[in-house]
Amino acid sequence: MTVALRRAWRLTRIAFHLALGVALAEVFYPLVGREVRVAVRARWCREMLNLLGVRLRVSGVVPPGCQLIAANHISWLDVFVIGATLPCWFVSKADMRGWLIIGRLAAANETLFLRRGSPRAAYRMNAEIRARLVSRQSVVIFPEGTTTDGSRVLPFFPALFQPAVDGRHRVLPLAICYRDDAAHRATDVAYINDDPLWKSLRAVIDAPGTEAHLLLDGALDAVGTRRELAARAWNAVAGLQLRIAGSQTLHDVRDEAVSPLPDSA
Repeated sequence: MTVALRRAWRLTRIAFHLALGVALAEVFYPLVGREVRVAVRARWCREMLNLLGVRLRVSGVVPPGCQLIAANHISWLDVFVIGATLPCWFVSKADMRGWLIIGRLAAANETLFLRRGSPRAAYRMNAEIRARLVSRQSVVIFPEGTTTDGSRVLPFFPALFQPAVDGRHRVLPLAICYRDDAAHRATDVAYINDDPLWKSLRAVIDAPGTEAHLLLDGALDAVGTRRELAARAWNAVAGLQLRIAGSQTLHDVRDEAVSPLPDSA
């Protein structure tokens, strides 16, 4: 089978799986409770990763209870990888809501949409996050505020750490890394700024093999200010990323990075 035919076959199967996701969200989800919904979502995400040719590897154990989960952000794949592993809400940029099928699926699968750069929007989002944490439901944030190619972890914006500080909810550091079949960092899967989504999707489905590695460590107690908590969470995620990526570039950034952090969302 040629590369073009193999790509077309994969894209067709992915399209059918997306259609299944919409059907589950609109027909099945209203009939069942949250525990069943997140279990179905996890299975659907695992199958999506399989169709995309992405192997999932998870290191570490999720501690009991609910946490504010702080993760680095590389790709649109991150949501599938985390959704296949953890029962959680996601905070995503508001633009995603308009992404045709993807936006509908995200909204139906416990996604909160944030308009970045707006203090008022961050204030409202903190109220949404606080309500989920009080209800004993974990929430994932990507406090870098953007995606990277995975070679470093950008300083964390502290605004969305406020609900953890207010309620003394623990923060769980989560590092994400993608490797190709030669065990090198798979930078092609990154979805940077305004790059076309199809470019990243094609890189993923054309790759001979991609491994998504999640690494979790102990949760952090929510002590101090949100700025201090964000700095501690960043140090933890950067350290985890070093363990799975082994990047000297990241090590250099980590040595420099405990500097004043931006306070907006």
